Amino acid sequence: MTTVRFHLDALCKEGIVTRTRITRAGVGRPRTGYAAVRGRLDYQSFAEILALGLGSNVETRRRRAERAGRRLADQIVANPPWEDPATPRISDSGSAIVDRQAAMTVEIFERMGFCPELVQAAKPSGGKGQRVIRLHACPVREVARTHPEVGCALHLGLLQGLLANSTVAEGKLKTTPTPALKAELEPFVEPELCVARVIADD
Repeated sequence: MTTVRFHLDALCKEGIVTRTRITRAGVGRPRTGYAAVRGRLDYQSFAEILALGLGSNVETRRRRAERAGRRLADQIVANPPWEDPATPRISDSGSAIVDRQAAMTVEIFERMGFCPELVQAAKPSGGKGQRVIRLHACPVREVARTHPEVGCALHLGLLQGLLANSTVAEGKLKTTPTPALKAELEPFVEPELCVARVIADD
């Protein structure tokens, strides 16, 4: 197999070009031709169709996307990517809880392609400790730009779900009924940056 043929076959697998048979007069096998694929339905168009399928108005799509994010969080914590999760203690302070949950969130978001950066925020007045997670990437950024009620709401629901499912003991999920944790998401504070916050009441 020549180098050119190898690369053409790779492009065919990616759907960028298509393979055709060229008939010719006389004997012998037909030649193989290649043509560029035009008018491909790209991922952005497909994702927008899915986004609009969540509902006929912004509020419905936002609510359903948040719910989907929380369900995704349930699946993640039921099969955690971490190997030795620390078991929360009843006597833990809000600061210890928020530290642990922020670290867990960063690990999960890293695996999902958000390129997270954990920042220790100054403790605000009112007794609330918080950690800031700067998200330098987003796996669905273009959808989030055009339909923030879907892309951003999905990630807010994911963050909320991770915090709601904050008690892991003996490798099994135990959901805290009223977790003293709150999630906030501030989309596009810069063109390529979103900010998530994990907040706990002391």
